[in-house]
Amino acid sequence: MATAAAASASSSLLAPAASTAPATPNALLFPSSVPTLRAYPRLLLSFRRPAAAAVADPQGAVLEEEEAEADQRGLYVDEDEDDGYEGGRGSAFTPPTRPRTGKAALPLKHDRTRSKRFLEIQKLRESKKEYDVPTAISLMKQMASAKFKESAEAHFRMNLDPKYNDQQLRATVNLPKGTGQSVKIAVLTQGEKIDEARAAGADIVGGDDLIEQIKGGFMDFNKLIASPDMMPKVAGLGKILGPRGLMPNPKAGTVSPNITQAIEEFKKGKVEYRVDKTGIVHIPFGKVDFPEEDLIANFMAVVRSVERNKPSGAKGIYWKTAYLCSSMGPSIKLNIKEMLDYGTESS
Repeated sequence: MATAAAASASSSLLAPAASTAPATPNALLFPSSVPTLRAYPRLLLSFRRPAAAAVADPQGAVLEEEEAEADQRGLYVDEDEDDGYEGGRGSAFTPPTRPRTGKAALPLKHDRTRSKRFLEIQKLRESKKEYDVPTAISLMKQMASAKFKESAEAHFRMNLDPKYNDQQLRATVNLPKGTGQSVKIAVLTQGEKIDEARAAGADIVGGDDLIEQIKGGFMDFNKLIASPDMMPKVAGLGKILGPRGLMPNPKAGTVSPNITQAIEEFKKGKVEYRVDKTGIVHIPFGKVDFPEEDLIANFMAVVRSVERNKPSGAKGIYWKTAYLCSSMGPSIKLNIKEMLDYGTESS
């Protein structure tokens, strides 16, 4: 009889409440009353309880005897205990950790991939300190410890957005002390200017024949200078020369009626620069083995050129940040105000 009472109590918890409304097909598919989700875990315990307990506690509340038995078997933990894990019962799992050593223990993530040489030389400068031009040049020479002659580089972040035509910056600058590297110049011209180009020191001179060689893949030169009368023929080389930065352009000084002057300027140290899509200008201005006075002269020539060629659409603060570095060395931050004042005094 107790078994029958337990069975009837448990079945009454699972069965929906009786309804006086006539049964319809929708009512059969979608019953209007179902047991709550909170009751289902406790219904599993009701089948193991005595009949009297099922009748006395039809909602399936856990009896003290069941809790004591479960605690003895170690099945459950006290609900009031704070185990630090909100997703379920039991203590949270914490994986074992090892203490980091070597480069992995460095606080800055990008330093963990640096070489030992780089990590040592960057201790010579303070990363957040702003230096004046002479001190920065001296530090750059001290930190140039690669096995080859590194180039001296300037990197300026400008307040420019080059997607607008009136905020594009592209120009050239004549470095008074040269670049420290040889430049191989090719000239596209015709007629009498071929002899002029050869006399001025051009390494490669040609006309239609040179155009055909370039179409065939010939690229053994650093600069390509063209006379204006050759530009209609050079236009077909845009897909070949453009991605390499060798396409002649009047703004870069590589399209000129005076071929002799253009060759001499690039041989002496004329450098082209432009702002990239992120608003940064990158310019090499010599070699680190130059005397400090020569590097300062070249650098200030670059600063004056960037200031002089300020685009008409530039608004607000033109100079945002300025850095110096060698090819394989850490960057040195410059004080913008002192840099511009130094350039004014030098001029």
